[in-house]
Amino acid sequence: MLNKLGKNQKNFINIFISILILTVFSLLTLYSISNNPLSSNSPFIRQLTFIIFSLIIFFIVKDFKIKFIHDNSSIIYILSYILCFIPFLLPKVESTYRWIDFGFFYIQPSEFLKLTTVLIVAKFLSNHHLEVKESRIIIFPTLLTLLSCFIVLQQPDLGTAIIIFAPLIPMLLWSGVNTFTVFLMIAPFITIIAASNLVFFYLWAVVMFIIFLTFEVSLTKKTFLYFSNIFAGLLTPIFWNSLAEYQKERILTFLNPDLDPMGSAYHIIQSITAIGSGGFWGKGWQLGSQTQLKFLPVQESDFILSVIAEELGFVGILILMIIAFHFIKNLLDVAFKISDYFSSLVIIGFTSIFLSHIFINSAMTIGLLPVKGLPFPFISAGGSFLLLCYLMIGIITSISKN
Repeated sequence: MLNKLGKNQKNFINIFISILILTVFSLLTLYSISNNPLSSNSPFIRQLTFIIFSLIIFFIVKDFKIKFIHDNSSIIYILSYILCFIPFLLPKVESTYRWIDFGFFYIQPSEFLKLTTVLIVAKFLSNHHLEVKESRIIIFPTLLTLLSCFIVLQQPDLGTAIIIFAPLIPMLLWSGVNTFTVFLMIAPFITIIAASNLVFFYLWAVVMFIIFLTFEVSLTKKTFLYFSNIFAGLLTPIFWNSLAEYQKERILTFLNPDLDPMGSAYHIIQSITAIGSGGFWGKGWQLGSQTQLKFLPVQESDFILSVIAEELGFVGILILMIIAFHFIKNLLDVAFKISDYFSSLVIIGFTSIFLSHIFINSAMTIGLLPVKGLPFPFISAGGSFLLLCYLMIGIITSISKN
């Protein structure tokens, strides 16, 4: 297969080596925390099964023609969107409508909506690449992305909605959309968040004022847009009240874990404790006290980095992060080398999804972000997300071969 990838061959060798090393990290960690690793229901065996199934799907998808993917992006998006409605017709799983229960495994349809949203946005931007300098070009892809976020927020799943929205900005910038237009898109959201703290709000107001001065637009337009963004801060109470109670608790305990150390802050406290106890070299494989004694919750998925940090220490995490960002770097190299507009946009979108998961999961693990339940690519246990990762790699391989 690699000899068909032409000028991207070296990058793809690096990509596949990175995935292999991350997978080894995953399986060794899951084997370590499994009470009976070889039982059919252990995280280790389940992940191994998901890997085999995902690889089968990868080898199917990698032979798709890029024209077929481009031409059918709209249909694929609509089908994935409809699939997200099915959980609402079924009994709740863990008090949400996120999963479809097949008895012996679950499927989370919103994971695949991440992929299809990137495809349809890439298709629109590539089909209208001569119009990217016009501000109105952002309207349709933004509405499409918000439509995807809306259905996911009803489940509710704020973390996945954030990931769905994350690729939009890099894709717009990559396509050549005016930087000022993109800034106007994200500024109100930052203002709403900053308005939760008076000091942050004043700092953001100053930063935004300086940024507005750098753009070459009329003074009247600058003034109107600046104060419009300032007044967006008044929407903060509305945004806060729209959050579910458990989401509010996560944010509050993120800001002050001492509020509920045995409740909503328990995950973060145990995660930080596990990381700290690992030290520089770690306690050794299968020797982590926080993980082996099951003090650390959700250790096979959300907090798997905490397990690695406790058992392999700072050195283990450093190696893992180097491999992860080497993986991201090679994906970006492929995007730069691809001459097809649609293809490069797709790769940028997929890379943004990978990078968002890496950043949010890592920050969540050490308490820099509220707990969002977002897995680490190729490391965390989970069938739907692992399948999504291999689907994206399959499509990128298909793009490069074509």
